[in-house]
Amino acid sequence: MKNQKGNRFVRKGLALLLAVALLSALFAACGKEEETAPQGEVSDMSGEQHFYIDDIQQSESADSNASAAESSTETPSTETPSTDETPSTDETHEWSGEFIITEKKYEYKEKNFMLLNVTNDTGKNCNLTITGTFYDESGNVVRIQQQTYHNHPTGWSNYFIFYPDMKFDSFTYEASAEEYENLTVIDSMFSYNGQPLSDFVAVSWIPGFFWVDDPDGNKLLMYRMRSNCTHPECEMKIFGHQLILDENGDVFALDFADTFDGDITKVTQIATWPHIEEDPDFAFMNQALRRVSEDSAEYAKPLPDGEIFTFIFAIQAVVDYNVWYDLAIDATVSLEEIIPPKNLQ
Repeated sequence: MKNQKGNRFVRKGLALLLAVALLSALFAACGKEEETAPQGEVSDMSGEQHFYIDDIQQSESADSNASAAESSTETPSTETPSTDETPSTDETHEWSGEFIITEKKYEYKEKNFMLLNVTNDTGKNCNLTITGTFYDESGNVVRIQQQTYHNHPTGWSNYFIFYPDMKFDSFTYEASAEEYENLTVIDSMFSYNGQPLSDFVAVSWIPGFFWVDDPDGNKLLMYRMRSNCTHPECEMKIFGHQLILDENGDVFALDFADTFDGDITKVTQIATWPHIEEDPDFAFMNQALRRVSEDSAEYAKPLPDGEIFTFIFAIQAVVDYNVWYDLAIDATVSLEEIIPPKNLQ
């Protein structure tokens, strides 16, 4: 297993070195140092809802699985989330606080999607499930979609993207939550010594875009992402989706529509580890936005100024890389178990 991991890093290193060599040539002419911009914020979110934990911790989503329902009946520990002690069955739930969720509807390529911002203000690290329902103009349900975030840390905010791959008129959603507990080997992927891994990662970008050729003679519109890991020991893997907004707040790019052809089971994957920022060759990742033909109108236009754009990376999961790698090699875990967005209708 150790040799397999070593080979993995060698392969990754060679691929990244080739990419870096290409980018070095591209950026040499710029004559200025590249500056990384943190993830932006959408300031005009609306429809704020408060989901009080007393109301949602016992609720069941439309497609809750048996293991989640069973673990929600376990009595949580009154210790802080960073401990590994086994919760006592004599204690009772004493939760307070709420999940605060805001939303915004977008249109892109003649389809709609929803951006949600979720803040965990419960004082507990939670497995959070959001079930969204999409309606047409007549009020008929056209799709039901569900996302679960494992070990969403208390005090942490994150974006969720609900993309039904169609046009819709309105959207409603429900939330349910249970305290995160490290009960199974799959649970163990989302924490390290009791600490939720999502607290230790950040994704940013270098504002700006560039073109490269693909093997078929088309053009790929690219930008550069950066991952950062503040954990002192744990190597991690981040799963998520990119949304880029222009200076007017309109959608410039969305990976669901541009890269993944509407497939909600596909996701961007980024490896990160402690002190990765000390090695820019690995800290930065080239990311394709979309592919166009050489004679397309977009390729003929000057590249937009990324400095006035907003970069959003909606994280779907952060896992311990080594635990995930061992489980994936043994076929013990699938991507759907780590990131379970699903169309229920």
